[in-house]
Amino acid sequence: MAALAAVSGLAGCGRDEPKTTTAATGTAATTPAEPASTTASSAACTFSGASEAANGGGDAPTRLLTDVRVGAHGCYDRVTFELKPQTGEADGPVAWKASYEPAPITEDGSGRPVQVKGTAFLVVTMSATGADLSQEAAPATYTGPASIEAADATRIQQVRRTGDFEGVLTWVIGLDKKRPFHVSTQGSPARVIIDVGD
Repeated sequence: MAALAAVSGLAGCGRDEPKTTTAATGTAATTPAEPASTTASSAACTFSGASEAANGGGDAPTRLLTDVRVGAHGCYDRVTFELKPQTGEADGPVAWKASYEPAPITEDGSGRPVQVKGTAFLVVTMSATGADLSQEAAPATYTGPASIEAADATRIQQVRRTGDFEGVLTWVIGLDKKRPFHVSTQGSPARVIIDVGD
């Protein structure tokens, strides 16, 4: 597990299993594929990240958002976006971009101002949507809230959807201040994971 933590650029600071809030159910959940470190709680807490824009996933096809989770993991706060392929497509990577943008935050498409808590705004865009547009009824694949706050998160003030327009899904992570971040991805199911540390 220490090797996995090193790959993700993080070293945890406690033995407790991390807790996240799942937006779809509003219940506390643990994520086995995103394990807690077994580093002793007395060890120094470290986080490896940067504040420059980052992107990944290349030209991956449009995916369907199914869940958003926000929670505290000791040394860092985490936002996890979980996605699935569109009907008839194979599972695979998700195209994403994350960058800090100045206020005011605006809604995709309409350009209307959107209030997001915090003083720094990490904008995450993905080649994804919250409804399966390949089906005639376009059923929603994400039924959770458009605004999420986690009581145990100290860095993240709010996570808010600001766009689901023409195959581009946009969520803004409002932070107490501009902080380094690290983005990783996992599969089965596909996830884009944003960690924000000190």
